Parts: sequence; C-alpha cells; structure tokens
Amino acid sequence: PKPTLTPHTTNIGARALLCSAAGRMIGPPHPGVPLAYGTAGFRARADLLDSTFFRMGALAVLRSRSRGGLAVGLMVTASHNAEPDNGIKLVDPDGGMLDVSWEPHASAVANAADADLAAVLDAVADAVGVVSAGGGRVLVARDTRPHSERLSALALDGVSHLGGAGEDFGLLTTPQLHHIVRHANGGAAGGAHVGPAAWASEGGYAEMLCTAFAALLPPDLGGGGLRAPLTVDCACGVGGPQLAPIAQRLAPLLPLELINRPGEGELNAGCGAEFVQKGRLPPRGLDTPPPTTSADSGGGGGGGGSRLCSLDGDADRVVFHYWRLCAGAVPEWRLLDGDKIAALFAAFVCDELRALEIEPALSVACVQTAYANGASGAHLRSLGVPTPLARTGVKHVHHAALRYDVSVYFEANGHGTLLFSDSAVSAIAAARQRAEASGDAGKAASAARLLAAKQLVNQAIGDAISAILLVEAILLLRGWSIERWDAMYEDLPSRQAKLGVADRAALRVNEDETRTLEPAELQREIDALAASHSRGRAFVRPSGTEDVVRVYAEAATQQAADELARKVGQATWRLAGGVGEQP
Repeated sequence: PKPTLTPHTTNIGARALLCSAAGRMIGPPHPGVPLAYGTAGFRARADLLDSTFFRMGALAVLRSRSRGGLAVGLMVTASHNAEPDNGIKLVDPDGGMLDVSWEPHASAVANAADADLAAVLDAVADAVGVVSAGGGRVLVARDTRPHSERLSALALDGVSHLGGAGEDFGLLTTPQLHHIVRHANGGAAGGAHVGPAAWASEGGYAEMLCTAFAALLPPDLGGGGLRAPLTVDCACGVGGPQLAPIAQRLAPLLPLELINRPGEGELNAGCGAEFVQKGRLPPRGLDTPPPTTSADSGGGGGGGGSRLCSLDGDADRVVFHYWRLCAGAVPEWRLLDGDKIAALFAAFVCDELRALEIEPALSVACVQTAYANGASGAHLRSLGVPTPLARTGVKHVHHAALRYDVSVYFEANGHGTLLFSDSAVSAIAAARQRAEASGDAGKAASAARLLAAKQLVNQAIGDAISAILLVEAILLLRGWSIERWDAMYEDLPSRQAKLGVADRAALRVNEDETRTLEPAELQREIDALAASHSRGRAFVRPSGTEDVVRVYAEAATQQAADELARKVGQATWRLAGGVGEQP
C-alpha cells in the first residue's frame, strides 16, 4: 500500500517542492540504475522505472510552471521496444519533444539519490527560474503494455505531489498526446494557425483528420468503392484501437482492414514497423502473398489487396509494403520506407505550389539524415527539392526542417511529417482568396489541397495515422497504384552493421555525420573504399547509447554493398580501437 502523503511547501522562496515531513520527496525508491534522457525519453525494463515515472511527474510540473502554466505532456510508452520494456517522455507546450536544454535536468532528477531528490528538484527550479508556488498542468497518456497503467498512475502521483494538476487521458498514441498538448495551449505555444481548441481531445483529433482527408478528395473521385482495402498491421499496439473509429468513419472513402491488434499477439513481436523495416520482412499475418493476382483498380495496385502498411507500437512510425505479383513469376515482397514516403509528400507539395505560383516563392526542402538512401536524395534533387542533411535523430531533423516555409522529413524507419510555417499557411490562404476572386478554379483547388494537407498531417511530431491518410489521399488524387509509387526510384542496395570499440568518443564526426574527423586516416580509407565500388557511399558514426560504432554502406549491387560495409568495418576496427573479433 502507498504511504499516507502529507505534502507541504519548503521555506525557500516559491519553489514549492512537496516533500515528506523528513524533507524529501516520497515515492518509489531509486533502483540504482543510471538513466540518460534522450530523443526517446527514458527507456528500460519496466520493473526498473517506478521511481523514474514518479519523478518525471514532478519534473513535468516544473516544466509547465517554467512556461507560465501551459500544459505539458507525459507519454508512457517504449514505442517499438519489446513488451517487457517501458519508458516515459515529456511533451513540450507546442506539442514537440522536450527542449534539449531540459534533458540534463531530467537525467539529474531521474538519477538523484532518494535523500537528495528534493534538493535536486530545488536546483532545477532555481536553474529554470520557476518562481511560482502553484500551477502546473500535465496531460498523461499511455500505450497498451501491461504495466503502462500502473506506471502512468505513478507519474500522476508525482504530478500531484508537486502541487500540479494531472489529467489522465488513458490510452492514446504518442502523436495523439502531442497533438492534444499542442491544441490545449492554442496560439500561446502552437502559433497563429494551430487549429481550434475543440481539437484538443481524442475525438477532436479524429475530427481534424477525417474532415481534412475528405477535403483533399474531390467529390467525383469515387473513393473506397473503386479500391481494395489498405491492410494495416497495428503491431499489437495502441494504434489498433485508436485507428478503429477513424477507419469506421472513413470507410466510404478509404476501406481499412486492421490486423495484429492488441490481444492478437505480443507487442512488436514479428510485426510492426520496426520489425518490417529493420528486418526487411513482412509481418506475421501478411507473410504470404495474396491468393489472387487481379490488380487493384483506382490506385490499389500491386495485386489483389496487397496494399499494406505497418505501424510501430505507439503509432508514430509507418512503413508501406506490398506483394508484387507478376504472371509466371515468383511473388516479390517490396518495402516502401520513410524515404519513399518523403518523396511522395515532396512531389505532391511541389506540384501544388508550382500551380499556385506564389511570389515570392516559398522555401521548400526535404531534410534527410546520412542514413537516407542515396537514390532517394538523387530523386528529390531531380525534382528541384533541396535535401539538407541533419544529425541522426528526429529532434535534430525536426529542428532543421523548421528553417523552411514548407518542409518534409522522414527517417528511413518511417518517422516523419510534413510541416508548414505560419507564414506559409498565410501565403497559401491568401493565394486561395485571390484565385477564388479571379475565378481561377485550378489555383483555388491547389491551395485548398495544401491547406487540407496541413490540417491532416500532425504539425507537432511524426504521426503514423495522419501519414497513412495523406499517402492514401495522394495516391487517389494521382490515380497511382502502390507499385507506381514504388517506381518513383529504385533504392540502392545497402548494408548496416555495428562493431564494438573501446571508447566510442575516440571517433569524432562532422555535424551531419557523413565524414569522420578523427581518426583522420579512417576517412581517407573510407573514401578510397567507396570510390572502388560503383555508386559506393559509406560512413561510420559512434552510437549515442553504447560503446559501438555503426557502419552504413551502399553500392550498385547488394554484393558490393555487403563487401563495402565489411571493409569499412575492418578499417574502423583497426583504426578506431575495435574490440572483440575483427569483422
């Protein structure tokens, strides 16, 4: 049973930390396992995280107070990790990830000794200038893991112990919570075009997506009756129950079949976006080709209901796939990852903006990481779309994308989005008004589609459900099958590997991680090895979480890519302090 809690405020100004009579925060004991807050928040085995969840509840109150009482979020999930794991991450008032300046505070609070916790929270309050003894609004949601409800309750306990107001939103996808936080704060955090406050709920999220999807499609397009269903692998996670009501509402326009729902297997095991994209394998339930070779009409393509996609465990990633069925040939399973989604979104945006002829032209880019397939970048540049590179990790990519009026970013793992700046939205809305006033129906329709796309796509973070809907809308608008989309370009064969090193800090790379700075001799060897393979490209980078170096190589053939990765791994092992067996 939980102890009786008697909160009181300290006598040191208005920091107002709620402590026990003994002068320390009450909560589960710290397990003595060091944790570091990163892009994914904290993740570990669920049985190690009781104290962390309680403490993040308290920290979230301070984060809210530091922003004048604006709502923040706490998401209980370990995303694509195995079911025994769990995690927690904070959502900032604009719906984005926790500001990087707060990551050290989160780590300090999580790792503080029990006796030092109140003092560490005091130090955070001092450092961020919290001077109010009250307030603090924290919205909490969770995924479907068996321990998420209990851990969520601990986070809410931490909120209440620090005098904050916690709100339990129950089961949500991670992007849904980000969306709700953003809209709960409105223009104070999300900008002039954030959307109505009525969207700050689970039902409001569905309303936003469904009305935007319908607005993207002209009424004479035909809709669901002309295409086979899209089959959605839900990874046995929260995406299943959250997509179900949207699927029911959109059924006349977009038939969806949901498989691998909660209760139909272990979370992320043999299914989901992580399994599919990393393993290059179809998920369970979709691992055999469909029994028919009749082609989907109206943009289904690929053969007999084989238009497929996979979410990850908290539905912030999605990848598409299908079975290519050709008469007399062995069926081939094909993957369309985040790079292919980015190419489709960028082509759509560029076509619509070109038709609008806005002056001065809006800046457009597709932000990628070094892991983006070289064929993807070449294709985008052939469309006139710049492809700036950012460091690996969605927080770096998102930050780089904000420099442009309209930007697309997707990591190959299927996490990404399409962003519109407030100035871009204003310019597109003004162009629509001018087109309507002059009777230019074509330009007015282009502007309307762009504004509908902005409403449809989560502007806070990558969102698998909204990405699915925009992909399907674009395919319908273009009359494309999934096979036609896949044919935009052919990925270069690639290979990824990792090898142990004595000290990953000994390997230093440039800002976009494409070049090794130290040891300098290693980059010279990588350059020579890449040049010896047709269309060869390779890089190495230190892991952010363990003492390993990650190797990426691509080339014109799979055999060449494998060989290049092996030789780069050998050079790295030799020059950067490799441990264990040489590759």
